[in-house]
This record gives sequence, structure tokens and C-alpha cells, in this order.
Amino acid sequence: MMTAVRQIDCQEALEHLYAYLDGELDDVREEEVRAHLDQCAPCLRVSRFETAFLRFLEARTRAKGAPEHVRKRVLAQLLFTEDEPERR
Repeated sequence: MMTAVRQIDCQEALEHLYAYLDGELDDVREEEVRAHLDQCAPCLRVSRFETAFLRFLEARTRAKGAPEHVRKRVLAQLLFTEDEPERR
């Protein structure tokens, strides 16, 4: 028997978007975000943009031959928000 997926709002979906895109969510949370994106065109557009942006950054850092530690630091700075402390 399959349980119903808890519906989440846009704010919660976007809070978990990067972890979702990186495949870092547990199965339940991943399904919640996926279900929201399937039903919410504005959030799906944000998801598609962020996916393209992350792919672009990854390609640029590889193309320029940036060392792995530099690439990770740049990505960490781009993903850093005022609400969470910077991880070093």
C-alpha cells in the first residue's frame, strides 16, 4: 500500500531544492519536492534554471582547469545564504 505524499508549499520546496538537485534528500523528502515541482510551474522553472546554472558553473570550472578545492569553494560561496553559517 502506498502512502500519500505530504504536500509542501513553494517555500519549503525551494528550501530543499539544492539538496534535491544534488540527490542528497531522503526518499520521503525527495518525493515531496518532486511532487511539488510536478504541480507548480513557477517552482519547476526555478528548478530548471538552477539545474542549468549549476551545470554551467561545473562546465566553466572544468574548462578553465580550476583545482577541485577552488571549484568547491566557489560553489560553496554561491550556495551560501545569510540564514545558514558558512561551512569551511
